[in-house]
Amino acid sequence: MSRLLFLVLMTSLVGCLGKPSSQQMPPAEASFERQLLDVSSAATDSIQVSETAVPPQQLMHLTEATDLRELRLDQTPVTDAEAEVIAAIPSLKIVNLPASQLTDEGLAKIASLPQLELLRVGSPSVTDAGIAKVGESTSILYLHLLDSPVTDGAVDAIAGMQQLESFYADGTKLTDDGMSKLVKARPKLHIHFNDLHPAGSHAGHSHDHDHHDHSHDHHDHDHSHDHSHGDHDHKH
Repeated sequence: MSRLLFLVLMTSLVGCLGKPSSQQMPPAEASFERQLLDVSSAATDSIQVSETAVPPQQLMHLTEATDLRELRLDQTPVTDAEAEVIAAIPSLKIVNLPASQLTDEGLAKIASLPQLELLRVGSPSVTDAGIAKVGESTSILYLHLLDSPVTDGAVDAIAGMQQLESFYADGTKLTDDGMSKLVKARPKLHIHFNDLHPAGSHAGHSHDHDHHDHSHDHHDHDHSHDHSHGDHDHKH
């Protein structure tokens, strides 16, 4: 009997060991240095570092990424010094800096990028004056402000961006009254305010802008709305 139990146990163990794992670990995120090398060699045109903060001295090497299209730094407190380097990359179309320490001056430099289409920025030092500078852009299609002391005083500048297709605001000092004003000024603008469509806004607008077809420009607007960054994982 003991021999039989032993054989049953071994058969069961081998069977378990032979089964492929149903859960595979996701691949580790490539380092900033690795991604920068890939951009420099034209293997890719995107740098996305979501899991770690990139040291300022490394960001200065962005001068080597002359054909960079997308820059996403989820955990990096980008300052005005790094903004100067970023603003010197004219090929940039997507800039995603949710944890920055930019001031209005640094934000204005980035917003002046000639081909910029998506700007997502969070900073405790960005004010209405900075958004007024953003409002001068004629290329930005998607604007997302978060965790910034921006108030209703910025609404006119946002409303004046006639090319703007989508506006998100989370963790700002914008109010329902300010959003109502924006809705009246731009009734067809896709607006999300603290994860909700304001009353009377173009709420029926498809979220297809999150996968906006810029295939001819090789765009993949990976714009994760994780707003915890609870940014409810829309993809721009």
